[in-house]
Amino acid sequence: MSTILECSDLVKDFSSKNGIVRAVDGLSLKIQKGEVYGLVGESGSGKSTLANMITALLSPSSGKILFENQDISRFIKAGFPRKDLLDFRKKAQIIFQDPYESLNPRHKIATIIGEGLKIHKIGADAEERRRLVNEMRTLVALPPDVLDKYPSELSGGQRQRVAIAASMILRPEFVVCDECVSSLDVLIQAQILKLLKEMHKSLKLTYFFISHNLKVVVYMADRIGVMYKGKIVEEKSTEDLLNNPEHPYTKKLLAAADL
Repeated sequence: MSTILECSDLVKDFSSKNGIVRAVDGLSLKIQKGEVYGLVGESGSGKSTLANMITALLSPSSGKILFENQDISRFIKAGFPRKDLLDFRKKAQIIFQDPYESLNPRHKIATIIGEGLKIHKIGADAEERRRLVNEMRTLVALPPDVLDKYPSELSGGQRQRVAIAASMILRPEFVVCDECVSSLDVLIQAQILKLLKEMHKSLKLTYFFISHNLKVVVYMADRIGVMYKGKIVEEKSTEDLLNNPEHPYTKKLLAAADL
């Protein structure tokens, strides 16, 4: 497999009233095309900061992020051609933790799912875009009447399916799932994870799957990185991590998850 994303010596600092806070501290990793790379760590370990950097929503303080051998951190710098950022956005998408906050409450679901099509000028006309939206609605197992509703009229599980559909409508190659099931109850969580697995296979995706829940990461991932205080302290195949954990923090996570 070829490398789709590579981070080298990545650092992200934030200013606070107490000085500089380092959220990501010299982190390096590689994700192979087609795999599910899981990242696990406690809240505050830097996982979401990393997710925002590798989707060009946040600029790193130093280090490099290569997506298909292109330095994506430059895409959000002043003066850089917007087309390059749009091209990257078409290939790399993110599914956020809270589907209610990430969906515009004033727009109907059809508009939310189809927004990316309009931005990227996909579809010859409104009718074709509606057809593409409807295809994606079917793929994420939402009923037809959902398209004419608002986010507030949907359940949490339905909202997350809408968020997934909005991310997948452009048929990206790489999808960051940032705690995307943590706000759901256990039954709905299982349904969404099953859907994500099916879409990974049918759409030939690469996932960067982030969660504080090790059981969820073990279910989804081929390979797992363990993040602690801004660093990846251990990285192994899922099977090897379960059978041969080395770092004390990894052992602590496994014990807490009863794995």
